[in-house]
Amino acid sequence: MNAQQDFRVVLIGGGIVGLICAIALAQKGVQVDIYEAATKYGEIGAGVTIQHNAHPILKDLGLLDEIAKAAAGPRLPLFGFVMGPDSRESVYQYPENAVEKDQGIGLHRAVLINTLVRFLPPGVHSHFRKRCTDVITNQDGRVEVQFADGSRTVADIVIGADGIKSAIRGLVLGPKGDRLVDTGHRCYRNLLPIQRLMEAGVNTNALVPRCWMGSRKHLVSYPIGDGAMYNMAAFATDLSKVMVPAGSQSSWTDWVIPAPRTELQAAFVDFDSDARAILEQADESVTKWKIHGLYPPLECHVGSAPTSSTGVGSKANVVLIGDAAHAMVPYLGSGASVGIEDAYELANLLSHPQTCRDNLSDVLHAYNEARVPRTTFVANASKRAGEVYHGLGPSGPSTDGRRRDLDRQFDEIWHHDAQAEVRQIVQALVDGGVFTKS
Repeated sequence: MNAQQDFRVVLIGGGIVGLICAIALAQKGVQVDIYEAATKYGEIGAGVTIQHNAHPILKDLGLLDEIAKAAAGPRLPLFGFVMGPDSRESVYQYPENAVEKDQGIGLHRAVLINTLVRFLPPGVHSHFRKRCTDVITNQDGRVEVQFADGSRTVADIVIGADGIKSAIRGLVLGPKGDRLVDTGHRCYRNLLPIQRLMEAGVNTNALVPRCWMGSRKHLVSYPIGDGAMYNMAAFATDLSKVMVPAGSQSSWTDWVIPAPRTELQAAFVDFDSDARAILEQADESVTKWKIHGLYPPLECHVGSAPTSSTGVGSKANVVLIGDAAHAMVPYLGSGASVGIEDAYELANLLSHPQTCRDNLSDVLHAYNEARVPRTTFVANASKRAGEVYHGLGPSGPSTDGRRRDLDRQFDEIWHHDAQAEVRQIVQALVDGGVFTKS
């Protein structure tokens, strides 16, 4: 799609999803400016998995081979699910005939960000130290974005890709509309050299992508990159706790804290020797994460920036993507890949030859109608997966019960066709009289 757009796009947030959205827009002829609060592009966190549903998107953008090369290793074997107290008891393994096509790519978040930055087209302008403090619809119907340093910019559409702590989401939805919650779930994270694990005598058969399930706890571990590092995420929490509102942004300061490795090890003392051997190698860099998310999921990812006079905008001119729109618990590892779907589909719609300033609101609403059911499904499926891992799934805690609940749980997530969904959205716009049939 070659674009001759009469509108300006501003993208708030330069994380994984924001950068991919900017790359897709620029490749398709749409000028975009990225405003990032940090001093440079970067990511916190350790490993990230790019699941199969994102691969055709990245291939279309010319990024898949480069990301695979940056990962510096083979694609991830599919996870095996075992019982934590006895990992010899295999609960579920994805069907072998699905292995090759469904393998993911695991790599460090910083490596992925650096790769994406290298592929930003020259026409993408990056602005750093730009913390968004307000968005309003001005008298011309355009969006004015204000920043903490006193500067401002004006656009016809603002894309909020500013993550789980999104300022854009709070400004557009207001405190009552923002459903960010502290889920009550807690995760210990550590990134370890595999060489250290092997020298310590850890069973090499355990150093594969694996989910060790227990009673109200589970451990996820897998190699990343060229296989030199081993990513570990251990969840020990009561999933029956009521999720509580996250509170004001001023209180969002202690989501990640250092944790003594003895606390991590004590939580999994009932797991078998293979799991404990891995945990015993945890170092002093163990962190404990408060898992937050948007629950119940938002029913709408688009909105109108308020006006300075009435406070109520009339046309959609802001859209949320990625974690800003659908931050979810991490139990399926799908958040990044579903956000990549957002970025790609939105870029395709904004670059459509018939998209213009006059119909932007209609295009955003059509995008929203398609994406909300998809992202809601994945967010709820992720929550359910955690319950299954902890023995709280619909079929109960037994091995057979967990096996039934795990069966093909990734199919609908991994096999989503973003390109087909774009075609469906375009057809809906034609049927609604927004676009003409070409």
